[in-house]
Amino acid sequence: MSRYYAADRQDLVDFLRPHGCSGIVLDIGCAGGRLGRQLLQAGLAERCDGIEPNAEAAAQAATQLHRVWVADLMAIAEQMPWTDYDLLIMADVLEHLIDPWHALAELHRRIRPGARLLLSVPNVRHKSVVLPLLFQGRFDYADAGILDRTHLHFFTRSSLLDAVGRAGWRVAAIAPYIKPKYRRWWYPHRLLGEFLAVQYFLLVEK
Repeated sequence: MSRYYAADRQDLVDFLRPHGCSGIVLDIGCAGGRLGRQLLQAGLAERCDGIEPNAEAAAQAATQLHRVWVADLMAIAEQMPWTDYDLLIMADVLEHLIDPWHALAELHRRIRPGARLLLSVPNVRHKSVVLPLLFQGRFDYADAGILDRTHLHFFTRSSLLDAVGRAGWRVAAIAPYIKPKYRRWWYPHRLLGEFLAVQYFLLVEK
């Protein structure tokens, strides 16, 4: 199984913790269920369900979560009990969707008022992308990371905020994920944050 499907997401747990959540969670693109299990263990979810199109990963997630649907998001949208959920999660999912703007609008339309959506999205403005593009004219896809060749769309901080705003979501919190080696007191990580952020974590609500 790909390392993506079993990846530790303590970074997202730590981001969510100050904002509180103890309700019913749906992890869209739940992979092997690791994030959902971490939320349960941290007391940030009472129950966690998942949607996962990869059958092997979904089978693993079924051992970790309450219920798992093996399907693509939009294929199963009409069948899901959306109003049951207090929090939806799309962790590194938005960039893989054919039409992420439509998905954001549909989720906003279907869930109940007050429910929230947690997103993590790679930052295409990261220096590892910008510098080779600017100085070498290179935009090379890879097997993993920001330029993963399975990514269909790319986002910056501003374009991500624009996407959720157009879909009707209200931003509750946003934070960059910057690797610890750049968070030294003497390093200008706040000034250069948009070029050092590997991802953005975003919490929005209806």
